[in-house]
Amino acid sequence: MIKGLGTDICPAARWARLIERYGEKALLRMLHPDEAQHLLAGSPQRLAERAAGRWALREAFGKALGQGLDGWSWRELRFHNGVLRAEGGLEGLLMERGIRRLHGSLSHDGGLAMAVVILEA
Repeated sequence: MIKGLGTDICPAARWARLIERYGEKALLRMLHPDEAQHLLAGSPQRLAERAAGRWALREAFGKALGQGLDGWSWRELRFHNGVLRAEGGLEGLLMERGIRRLHGSLSHDGGLAMAVVILEA
């Protein structure tokens, strides 16, 4: 059973400005350290686009959860090789709500990143 559905779109230009201003700190504040390092090790030309996708994913997750970006740690949500998963306190919160499976998808085009998240019982 689907417990939540969320979508979001984010311009890569926003993340280009954040990365230019704050460097890797911008990513380390939002992402799990392993996820941030994965992005930083990739193509510098695609970094802003990929960061925008990760941000859109967190926004979409918050919408699917029904509480936005409050009450859970952004760094406890991980997306790697097309697999979305929760860790730590976020994993516990999802278990309490009967959410057993996470599905996430990202797409990038024309300077925009889009994400879709489905939460399943």
